[in-house]
Amino acid sequence: MTLTVDSAISRIGELLTREHVSRFDPYIKWVRHPLAVLTLALVAATLCGFYLHPRALVLAAALAAVLAGGTIWPWLTMRGLSGTVRFARGRIREGESVIAHLAVRNRMPWAAWGLSVRGDSSAEDSASSSGMAFAAGWHLTEARWELIPRHRGEYPGEAVRIASAFPFGLWEASQPLAVPARLLVWPRTFPVGPIPEAATGLEGEGLAYRDKAGTTGDLLGVRPYRQGDSLRRVHWGQSVRYGHLIVCEVEEQAIPRVQIVLDTHPEGHTSSGPDGSLEWAIRLAASFAEGWIGQGAEVEVVHGDRSVATTTGPVKTRQARILDALARLQFDHRLPLAAVLDRPICRRFSDGLRLVIATDRVLRDLPPEAGLARDERYVILSAVGFAGPSDRSRTRTGQGGQPLPGRPSIWIDDPSDAPGAVRRGWREVSLDR
Repeated sequence: MTLTVDSAISRIGELLTREHVSRFDPYIKWVRHPLAVLTLALVAATLCGFYLHPRALVLAAALAAVLAGGTIWPWLTMRGLSGTVRFARGRIREGESVIAHLAVRNRMPWAAWGLSVRGDSSAEDSASSSGMAFAAGWHLTEARWELIPRHRGEYPGEAVRIASAFPFGLWEASQPLAVPARLLVWPRTFPVGPIPEAATGLEGEGLAYRDKAGTTGDLLGVRPYRQGDSLRRVHWGQSVRYGHLIVCEVEEQAIPRVQIVLDTHPEGHTSSGPDGSLEWAIRLAASFAEGWIGQGAEVEVVHGDRSVATTTGPVKTRQARILDALARLQFDHRLPLAAVLDRPICRRFSDGLRLVIATDRVLRDLPPEAGLARDERYVILSAVGFAGPSDRSRTRTGQGGQPLPGRPSIWIDDPSDAPGAVRRGWREVSLDR
């Protein structure tokens, strides 16, 4: 009997709380707004005043006053406001904080209350939750808050406005804010290790020494004399000991060259959120580029039909050029990875290392010789491992799932362990074959 009563109560509760006419929500959504409710109440009070009793007109007048004050006052307040939003720094990295500075000038004699900043919602403690409670008349009022962007990009990503719904919150009026300089958020980076020997390119002056036989640099070892060797490099002590000429081998002063090919086609990724495969692919590309430029390499990043190269300038300037481009990078719908690798800029690349960063979704579309070259490496992200909750159900299986057989590659299937997987795997794939 108890189970029957409980079941009946549960069914009644379900019937009372279930949305029975959800298909009509788009048409009646406006009714839920306080402004619509008060307007309907005003119409009802007016009709009652004319047809039932004149006292209802008093209620109608009160409702009309509330509606007028709740809509006209915010509009008048906004007409006298102008302002700017500035950032303490022009560039930061993901996860870092920056101080945002808001300056609002009120040209009206009365004060403005309940001001909030409406703008980019892709940051924690963002402009959507910031503002000022009070802006005095005929004054310049300033406020500051801490902004922590959720992921890379340019901020604000949309128009920023100062808004107010004071006094009743019935209707919110707004005015655009000027942003003299936007904030650029670089992708997060981490150490990736030394440049592989396969990246050694042509000889150059004033660049990194490589552990490869050359004519300058530190001593690598000794070897038997070959015709054409300079007598200045003969190791006379070893020559006397072995009975024939022994010469010293020294390091080569060469330019390490790296081409990073980044797959940005949406078909090759499962999610574009902060922990999605695209964002982590960009972080990996940024980490390799920043780290190896710091070691003296010339780095070129290729994605879609675009590329950005660093060949001249100070190290910090070249690193910033790459990170700026990666911070602004978006999905490219035009060229899949196979087409990118077939571009002339990739076909003509030689005397260096090519690093391809993609997900296992594109492995089946690559040519058979992909990854077999001595100067080519792959970093593969698992599409399933980097899929968000909403994307995981749509992610197709059987599209990879294993590293490239017999080919040097790093396999990453967990975004939380991506830096560790790179550090562990790079020691193996960076070795010359």
